[in-house]
Amino acid sequence: MRSKLAILLTTVLVSSFGATACGGVQQQVEDRAREEVEKGRQQVEDRAREEIKKGRQQVEKKVQDGQKQVEKQVQEGRKQVEKKAQ
Repeated sequence: MRSKLAILLTTVLVSSFGATACGGVQQQVEDRAREEVEKGRQQVEDRAREEIKKGRQQVEKKVQDGQKQVEKQVQEGRKQVEKKAQ
């Protein structure tokens, strides 16, 4: 009877320690998964910011090029008007 009780207690203790150990491992896995998700999210956000920055730079360059072209055409128009006025 004593040996059966000892075996039963040992089994219960081992099972509870095993569950605790698995719980710790599960927590580590969940923490690691959260870290990886956060890292991936941060990479996506960084890439998006970079693409937005590139897009803005391209738009600004096109606007500046357009302004230069308009200014050049205005200069040429002034020259033609001055020639005709003479």
